[in-house]
Amino acid sequence: MRSATAKVVTALDVSVVVLASVTGTISGMIGIKATKELNHRLDEIDEMLIDFRNEKKDRIRSYAMLLIGISWITFLLGMDISTWLRKADDMKVENENTQLNIQWYIPFYSLYFILTGLHLNFAHSSFGVGRRFRRLNLALKKYFLPNELPGVWMKSSKIPTPAAAATVNDAVTIKNITDMLTNKVAPVRLRALTQKQKPGHSIDDMAYIHYSLGKCVEILSSAYGLAVLFLLVSCLLHLVATAYFLFLEIMAGKGIVFTWLQFVWIIFHFSRLLLIVEPCHITSQESRNTLKLYHELNRNVFDDEMQKSMDKFWKQLTAGKIFFSAYGLCQVNRKILTSLSAAIATYLVILIQFQKTNG
Repeated sequence: MRSATAKVVTALDVSVVVLASVTGTISGMIGIKATKELNHRLDEIDEMLIDFRNEKKDRIRSYAMLLIGISWITFLLGMDISTWLRKADDMKVENENTQLNIQWYIPFYSLYFILTGLHLNFAHSSFGVGRRFRRLNLALKKYFLPNELPGVWMKSSKIPTPAAAATVNDAVTIKNITDMLTNKVAPVRLRALTQKQKPGHSIDDMAYIHYSLGKCVEILSSAYGLAVLFLLVSCLLHLVATAYFLFLEIMAGKGIVFTWLQFVWIIFHFSRLLLIVEPCHITSQESRNTLKLYHELNRNVFDDEMQKSMDKFWKQLTAGKIFFSAYGLCQVNRKILTSLSAAIATYLVILIQFQKTNG
């Protein structure tokens, strides 16, 4: 590397991989207790939502994500090392072993397996929380918003008691609905929700599951927030550095293989970024869907005891938003993609200007 800018960018490229790998490993060792609590809560939630659990599908999804991630980084590192070795032969200088410089990079390249493992581990955990939120929403729909009848309507202008509502629901026939439509009486919605559910299927149980999932998000954000922050920084710097070297290769116009390799590295680093952002966004989105479902449920409640449980659930839902954070410095969601894109463009322009200045 003949320019000072290229040397600085490479040093940052190497340093951020080392820092992210070390930070992630230390966070994993320190967060063993937090991980045990997380797994305990997820197991408890799975037992309560056993009707919606699909262990085989979850296992296949996890193995597929692991296999694709490790295979991709192995292929990419193999291509990168072989390309650099060929380039070292072309740049060979008398009395210097240029290939030895590339071989010394192999231990550094092995850190990419740790880095990829950290991404896959966090993605697996956050995806798992998001799936439980989705199952919670499915449970709310199945247990409290049955689809057998679009709604039960009566000819009375008074809201019936829970017992009367249950009796009416049981006695509904096509004739009842036909009579209501024929008489054109102002309808009153009567599909009453009651607490007479199977054990583990009450609103209080659903509220507890929601609370426990919120604690899972807090555990991931607090115990592994610093590691996530370094992973985000590594994605940012790698995208800047790789785009910078891609620009140099395009301007030099010497090797199309190396140019395409830089382009593939950009796709890989962007995929790493999505492995952090997308699971967090999906989890937050599913938690917001729970709030929407609450309003739909609340319109169908006629039971006083049920209403008390719904009120408690409402306070819990509005107590605070559920989101992942990177060590409390920023929220991890899709909005961060626009911020990082702007930062990448800005730093890339600065590096190109420095490159033009010092050659």
